[in-house]
Amino acid sequence: MTDRDGDARGMQFLATAAWFTGMGWVIAVSIALGVFIGYWVDGKTGTHPVFLLLGLGLGLAVGLFSAGRMLMRFLSEPDTQ
Repeated sequence: MTDRDGDARGMQFLATAAWFTGMGWVIAVSIALGVFIGYWVDGKTGTHPVFLLLGLGLGLAVGLFSAGRMLMRFLSEPDTQ
């Protein structure tokens, strides 16, 4: 194995790590937005914690769906070596 092969493998690892980090951020941001919007709606309507819980559930569902789509796209990409 040459030094160039090691560099290519290291870059591939970094690209994969960045991809999965992005998936984590998609889930986190979706949940946070759902919770904040639900909290805001609860404050306006006085129905604590109904919309907060609905926002949490919806944010979780959207985040996991989006991350699943990203994962399927990642798994379907051809391996370029």
